[in-house]
Amino acid sequence: MSQNPRLLLAAIALSAGVASSTSARAEAFEFNLSWLPQGSTAGIIVAVNQGYYKDEGLDVTPVRGFGGLRTVNEIDQGLFKFGYGNPDAIVVNRANGGKTRLVGALNATNPGGICYVNERHQLSSLADMKGLTLGGAAGTPVHVTIPAILAMNALPPDHINIVQLQGSVVTTALIDGTIDIYECWRASGKPLLDSQAAEAGVTIGFVSYEDIGLRTMGSGIATTDAIIETQPELVEKVLRASYRGYQFLLDKPEESADIVLAMFPEVDRGAVLAQIMDINALIIGPGVAENGLGYIDPTRAAALVDFISNANDLGDAVKPEDIYTNQFIKK
Repeated sequence: MSQNPRLLLAAIALSAGVASSTSARAEAFEFNLSWLPQGSTAGIIVAVNQGYYKDEGLDVTPVRGFGGLRTVNEIDQGLFKFGYGNPDAIVVNRANGGKTRLVGALNATNPGGICYVNERHQLSSLADMKGLTLGGAAGTPVHVTIPAILAMNALPPDHINIVQLQGSVVTTALIDGTIDIYECWRASGKPLLDSQAAEAGVTIGFVSYEDIGLRTMGSGIATTDAIIETQPELVEKVLRASYRGYQFLLDKPEESADIVLAMFPEVDRGAVLAQIMDINALIIGPGVAENGLGYIDPTRAAALVDFISNANDLGDAVKPEDIYTNQFIKK
């Protein structure tokens, strides 16, 4: 039995219309990476590449950011719905009346620490750093956090000499010996520093903040209270797709590095792979095995709020429960 050509064309047109309507309903937004593309946010990039957001009806574009504090403030101002949020910045943001919040961890444990050149120093504790010079870029939190870490360990503020440098020269100053130590982070700056040091014929040592008592959480996926309250389904979709991306990193780190390089050819593959290996370790924190990727340990959140509040004289303006929620984390 032959089909009526007009009915067939009408059916095709209807099908195309349905597809077009479905595509039009896909929610499009940019995800603020907080900095240049790197291993710490590679799970977001992989989720875009592998179509995980599209599976959720989302059209997500990863874009570079300009630092953790700015990213959190831009999310609070509504310039971005989601981004790679620094919890230190969230504490300060909320103390100033902001309404940002972490909805999932990426650095479930603290990624920070002190870097040094092995060929000049052998360091394993804060005690070993007495009299050394630490370089910090103008406007970075290190000028506040290092004195707070010293105080937390019952050491005087002049135990370490902190000097202010231009951000563009800090790593070079460490490698050439102008400064002795430098605050750096796994899954982001440290692998890049390792690469730069190798070119200069030296190697980098690392004393983690975890090892000197600062057992807090690091950055994660941030949004606002308003989005959590009015669009909980959107938050669920973003997290489901994002953690599929980070599971891909855990399962296929080499392929993940290739994906980042293909999408952002300007990155160094070796450094990105090292960053991915770092984030694969950092994302597995307390409670993750029982609750799933992204779980935020309440003890670490409380330790972070206490530390940042003391370092910035915030008093009791911010409570641990103000900065995060685990309501969307599923195993």
